[in-house]
Amino acid sequence: MADNSKLACAKKALSFVKPGMSIGLGTGSTAEIFIDLLGKANKEEDMDLVCIATSKASEEQAKKLGLKLAGFGIIDGLDAAFDGADQVDPEHNLIKGLGGALVREKIVDYRARRFYVLVGENKLVKQLSGIVPVEVMPIAEEPVRRELVGMGASSAPTRMDGGKKFASDNGNFILHASFPKIADPGALESDIVRLPGVVDSGIFTSRNVTVIVGKPNGFARVLE
Repeated sequence: MADNSKLACAKKALSFVKPGMSIGLGTGSTAEIFIDLLGKANKEEDMDLVCIATSKASEEQAKKLGLKLAGFGIIDGLDAAFDGADQVDPEHNLIKGLGGALVREKIVDYRARRFYVLVGENKLVKQLSGIVPVEVMPIAEEPVRRELVGMGASSAPTRMDGGKKFASDNGNFILHASFPKIADPGALESDIVRLPGVVDSGIFTSRNVTVIVGKPNGFARVLE
């Protein structure tokens, strides 16, 4: 997604934020732009927002901008969450988490009354397919890899970073399970999470999704 598209998404998303709201902060390049705009608006307009971040990176960014951070021990629920996605199908099922923050993203996004997904038009697909990130506890890495292949993945290599296994903010590994096509995202989401040792997958099938699609011309459209 071009920079203009990302900025268009972030600006449109900001229009859904009201004073006093509790906000889930996503992770990734578009979410980063949104958090910057949110921090500026919160300061200039004294919006009194309270936020929960989906990654250490987003948390640090929010702190630097003066956004108030809290946890679910203080916040009962979230009014809205704002995050990106890797794929969005016509039913608003998603693949997310190629940045490695999928578990915290799902914890936050699924608990929001409304989940706003910020994407470019290139992320809209007719059917989900390809790499599904799956976070696993290190002890379960090999058995889960075999079980994912048994479920139809063509492969499920461990994500690497600089020649070492990538570790999530939770200290776990990420398997990149490649599925040629995903006919039933909800069923696959449930099947993967039932595997012992899996923390969660990057398939998101929450029904409270609003998709904001940014365009290179600087405009954005909203898909309810």
